Amino acid sequence: MDFSSFLTSLGTSFLIFVVLMLLFTWLSRRPGNSVVYYPNRILKGMDPWEGGSRSRNPFAWIREAFSSSEQDVINMSGVDTAVYFVFLSTALGILVLSGLILLPVLLPVAATDDNVKAQKTNGSNQTFSEIDNLLMGNVKDDSPRLWAFLFATYWVSLVTYFLLWKAYVHVSVLRANALMAPGLKPEQFAVLVRDIPPAPEGQTRKEQVDSYFKSIYPETYYRSMVVTNNREVNKIYKKLEGYKKKLAHAEAVYDGSKKTGKPEGLRPTTKTGLLGLVGKKVDSIEHYNEKIKELIPKLEAEQKATLREKQQACAFVFFTNRVAAASAAQSLHAQMVDTWTATEAPEPRQIIWSNLKIKYFQRIIRQYVVSFIVALTILFYMIPIGLISALTTLDNLKKLLPFSEVNCRYCRSQDSAGSLPSSDCTHRVFGTVAQVTYGPLQGRGNSFSGPCSEGYFWKIFLFHRSERLYWSDTGCHLVQDVEEH
Repeated sequence: MDFSSFLTSLGTSFLIFVVLMLLFTWLSRRPGNSVVYYPNRILKGMDPWEGGSRSRNPFAWIREAFSSSEQDVINMSGVDTAVYFVFLSTALGILVLSGLILLPVLLPVAATDDNVKAQKTNGSNQTFSEIDNLLMGNVKDDSPRLWAFLFATYWVSLVTYFLLWKAYVHVSVLRANALMAPGLKPEQFAVLVRDIPPAPEGQTRKEQVDSYFKSIYPETYYRSMVVTNNREVNKIYKKLEGYKKKLAHAEAVYDGSKKTGKPEGLRPTTKTGLLGLVGKKVDSIEHYNEKIKELIPKLEAEQKATLREKQQACAFVFFTNRVAAASAAQSLHAQMVDTWTATEAPEPRQIIWSNLKIKYFQRIIRQYVVSFIVALTILFYMIPIGLISALTTLDNLKKLLPFSEVNCRYCRSQDSAGSLPSSDCTHRVFGTVAQVTYGPLQGRGNSFSGPCSEGYFWKIFLFHRSERLYWSDTGCHLVQDVEEH
């Protein structure tokens, strides 16, 4: 990439940034979008545009971001946002501290040598740009100047390690302060217990859990809630709620008919067959009331049967203080590691209820099997990616589609690798493999969605790195060797 292309790319990126910021400003000022752009203000009972947000400068957020303290960020958006800001500040610190040494030292060292000029004089087939005169490639082989680049590598490494260590300590303090904050969360008092052994004869599952943990934590134990298989209960409850909604709609229609028609109104009717289209015509209000009366005792009977017969080998155990719950989540409660496994209780919305019943050794086996399946998936996706990267380079497109030669020249001037089409194709395949790999990760047996998301992004990172650094270049070189021979 030459210097003019670099400036063009920089100007294009800045223009896109300005357009997106103006679009953000316009959308955020529309009243209907306040729940999208100001959810934390609304949840805290504040006015979405408190402080003149609707009429302020579109770039005022930059000043607010630098003037706000870390405690202000935590109070408004939570610890996760503060941790993200720590990540951004750490990355910025690495760039700034590295640039303060590298730019004043390495640029003069490289710019004052003449390796690029010497190669042009010797008739080298390589293509050079103005920027190459400022890079390490302008330094001659075996030159003492190369030591400056070696020391710069160690400097960047030391800066990175030091700032990452500071960020880790800082985030640990933030997390500890958040756990000790006066604002209480229900999950901080609970522990998820899995792999509960069979209950002794004459004792229910709840009695077994209560007696076991009360003997270990006699002063801080509060109660337990055994997880049950509520599939049938949920089906009946869903039907019951559906009939209640239909009843409310029918009564609203009946009340509306009293105002627009006869004083006694017109009672709505429905058919008892499929989708209310076929079957006997009946009064809607009476029909739905009858259905509700039939389902209520059925629901109560199924709930009792579920509590009695469908209890699973896992439970939520509650304590009277957070310290006891945190201690219990990090302790072994049995001699065998595959029984009475205790972990921190996740938020209810994060729980994968179908995985709670999976036993300890089954979870371990599932983790290895799923990792193997995901590895094979990523590996076999690399084959079409390598072929796409090799066949859709600008040189090959110019051969296959001669009419695109002008566009290829422009693309080559903007991208030194000449592989913009292949990048687009591989990114589309990358999006496909991102969806394919997330499904098996939920089958590992994790109790909540956090580890699934972490494993998902980690495997996608490996996929992206291997695709960009290895498979694309391998495919290109393989096809070039085949064409030459």
